[in-house]
Parts: sequence; C-alpha cells; structure tokens
Amino acid sequence: MRPQGKSVLISTWQFPPANSGSAIILYELLQHLPQDAFIAVHGPRVPGTADGPALDIPGSAVSVLGSYLWTVRFMNRLPRLYTALIKRHIVRLARQHHVKRIYAHYPSDCFAIAAWQAAEQLDLPLTVYMDILWEEGALDPALARNYEHRVLERADRRFAITESAAAHLEQKHGLKFELVPHVIDSSNLPTGLVPVPGHPRPVVHFSGSIYDDMNLDSMVRLGEAAARARTRPLIDVCSNHLPVELHAFEIGGRHLTRSEVMAAQSQSTVLFLPQAFNSSRGVMIRHNLPTKTMDYLRSGRPILVHSPADSHLSNLARREGFALVVDRPDADELAAALDRLIADTKLQEDLVSRALDFVRSRDSKLWSVRLWEALNA
Repeated sequence: MRPQGKSVLISTWQFPPANSGSAIILYELLQHLPQDAFIAVHGPRVPGTADGPALDIPGSAVSVLGSYLWTVRFMNRLPRLYTALIKRHIVRLARQHHVKRIYAHYPSDCFAIAAWQAAEQLDLPLTVYMDILWEEGALDPALARNYEHRVLERADRRFAITESAAAHLEQKHGLKFELVPHVIDSSNLPTGLVPVPGHPRPVVHFSGSIYDDMNLDSMVRLGEAAARARTRPLIDVCSNHLPVELHAFEIGGRHLTRSEVMAAQSQSTVLFLPQAFNSSRGVMIRHNLPTKTMDYLRSGRPILVHSPADSHLSNLARREGFALVVDRPDADELAAALDRLIADTKLQEDLVSRALDFVRSRDSKLWSVRLWEALNA
C-alpha cells in the first residue's frame, strides 16, 4: 500500500516533548498546523526532561547505541559521521513518505548539514529556521565556517527568530532573511497584574539554564544586588544546576517541571531576565532572545531585564515597554532597580499591561500561518 504523503520533513536536534528551548519554540510554531503534514527526524530524548508539551507528529530518532549520552559524544567527536547517519534517515523517510520539502530547524550543525545534503540528493526545496546564530555560538566554528553559507544559500526561504538576527545574517551572507519570532499561544492570558501571596520577603525568580558565556556574570550580580537592596528579596532559581559561583548568596535552587515553573513565576514578586556582559559570545548575545522571555511575558508579573545596552533583548524591552531595564554591569544600579520595581505597584501594572499587549502581537496562530505558507510554497 502506498504510504500517505507528507508535505514537510523536519530535521532538528530536539523535538517536543523535550523541554529544551528549541523544542518549545518548535512546539509553539507547529501546534496550530496540520500535524499529519509533517514527519520529523530528531535526536534522542534527553533523559528525565520530557515534560514539555508534545506534538502529534511522527518522528524518527537518530541515536548511537540507543543512548542520549553516547549520541552526544558521537556528535561532538565525529560530527561528520553522525551527520551521515542523519542524512540516511532523512533520505529514507523522505522517499517513503513522498515528502515535498525539507525544513531544517537550527541549532544543530549535524541536523542542518544533513538536511541540506538530503535536499541536494533528493532535489527537494529547503527551508531553514535559525532560532540562534550558528558560527557565532558554535562549539566547532570550523564546521560552521565550512557549511553555514552553503546551507543557507541552498534554502529558498530563511527565517530568523529576532529582527536583529535577521539583519545580522543578511549582512553576513548577502541573503534574504524573514522574521518569524518566538511565538506563544496567547489564549487564557491574565487580564493584568496577577496578585501574589503575602511573602514575608519579596521573591525574585529566575528559571532556565545558567551558562558561563550566556548569563552567569549577571546572575552573580543579582546575588550582590539582592544583598544590597533595601527590600532584601529572596532569589528563587529554577534550574537543573546551581553554579558554585552562586553558593555564596542566599539563593534557593530547585528543579521543577515546566508547569510547576510557570506556577512559580506567577507567584513571584519580580521575574529576572539576564544576559551576560562578560562573554566570549557577545555577538550571539547581541542578537539573541532567551527562550524563557515569552513565558515571563505572559505570567502577569513584572520583569527586570539585565542585559547589555546593545542587545536585542534590552532594545526590545525598552521599545515595547514590557520590562524595567538595567543595561550596565552595576550591582548598585541593579539593587536600586529591584527596590523600585518591588515597591512601585503602578510601575508593575504598566509593565505587565505592555507585556500582555506584546504577547498578543506574537500569538502563535498568527505567525504560524507565515511559516506554513513558506513550507507549502
């Protein structure tokens, strides 16, 4: 019996229900689209983290010895061989399901390169979505330098997650990029500022991973600022790992499921959204938008952004007015901002109102149409 055809084959490292940033971005983009039009080739599930929302899209995991850890080792040490395995999966499934287009969702050197190679072999159109910069943040810059332009040049539609990233990539490659931002389902939003329980002390919340080059110095600065602030807030960190640099501060670290994290956000006084000031990946930070941003924005609680002045995050927060911004690496300035935001209910209401307006402008139902049209061109 002839297999049912599929419009698009997706090539990506993490796929829902994985709880990674890329998987969440993919979920929001694809949840409103016809699920039976897709088939996915992806990496193995991350052990113990499959608590994110799931798509009803069939997939084929490309793993080594059936192990996530062995696959990561293989991908890092023998990327070209892992890429060949992925390409074989893509070609087999594309032929089996009569796929009309290949969609590469970056980040992952191996899955992006394999998607390009398969598109070349099968003579299929290729769409590429960059949810973060490639060469500027790559663990293997040589691989990126060799393949990034060739992959992007082969695509007939190219999307980037921020206006800043799209402009950067256009200038770098001389190719057209379109914006499809990090979107979110805007149904069931709060009507305004969500009241919080009467904590003995204010709570400053952070959720997500903490990395040396992405946000660690700003998290340390938060610890210093909280100790200097008149309001003496507690810091609640929801992360898989609390770096040793934060052990000196009064910081509570805990690991929660995605739904539990969202509940914790709505019950916190302030949500802290940091990026690094001291980083070897300054270009990536300049054009990046942390994945947690959209969850923060829909929480109904006020946001404090701590990010360099030239970053997309700082510029967007100022332009849209959805957060109080501290764009200098100054612990005293950060402490003053904490005190102001914790004490000023009117400021909280204004920030939350603008945040909810911004969430409505990034509604997944609206933006998914743009991607769907490109995938069916």
